[in-house]
Amino acid sequence: MEKIKDFTSKLDGNAQIINVLSRDVEILNKVSRFQIAADQLNALQKKMVDLNSLLSNDTTTTRNVKLKRRKELEGRILQISRIIQAFAFDKKKKKLQRRLDCFTPEYLQNCPDIELIKISKEIWLLANKYAKYSHTFISKIESRLSPDNSKATLKVEKEYGLRTHMIKNLEDENIGFIESMLIHRNEMKERDKVVKKIKKVYKQSENLLANKIDRFAFLFESENPAFYNEYYQLRENQLHKKQKENIDQEADAQNLSVENQAEHKSRSKSQQKPNPENKVEV
Repeated sequence: MEKIKDFTSKLDGNAQIINVLSRDVEILNKVSRFQIAADQLNALQKKMVDLNSLLSNDTTTTRNVKLKRRKELEGRILQISRIIQAFAFDKKKKKLQRRLDCFTPEYLQNCPDIELIKISKEIWLLANKYAKYSHTFISKIESRLSPDNSKATLKVEKEYGLRTHMIKNLEDENIGFIESMLIHRNEMKERDKVVKKIKKVYKQSENLLANKIDRFAFLFESENPAFYNEYYQLRENQLHKKQKENIDQEADAQNLSVENQAEHKSRSKSQQKPNPENKVEV
């Protein structure tokens, strides 16, 4: 996504051109279509200014909340998965051990948000399974009527430290993370919509300048060279910045591609991704 300062720079460039045009009203009045085009440019500029102000809305708060809740969820997943690992070792559940071994701190930190949510659900189901924790109204009633379930829960708590409130906390933190993720995602979507609108309006202003205003201004190269030279210089600077911006964007895209390839190779070597085909013993 383009930075706010990039849009601000474009707005400043158009504002300078509008200033030159508005100073020489007599020139615009000589060609009625020139005046109309200048008015259209001014209207487009006002639209971009209004849209650009929406980009100043800070999304840092929702992003920080999301990152904080993700960190808490990662910690809870590690805490419970390590307990289940010890349980799996004692019960000689080798498939379960291998699956849980993949959930390293590094993997949890680097996996996508959706993957982390899936892992959290998986750990939650495993914890409920082996701790005999009742998480629905009906199952809670049945667990109270079944002394075997209550004994199993107390045994896992005493022997491995997997307490029912830890499982409930995992559930709450997973829901909290999902909520914060969706709030931040919606903010970014709204921001993307504004950026698209700005690009569309700016494109309209570029077309207006290139196809009308530049050509009308050329009519006054001899009649009013001071006006023409000032206008021409501003347009040259504007077009030069655009050319440089295009070159920078192409270079950034190439660098990003190289970085992504290097990162992918590095992750492949240092981090084993859990295989969804290896189903967990539940």
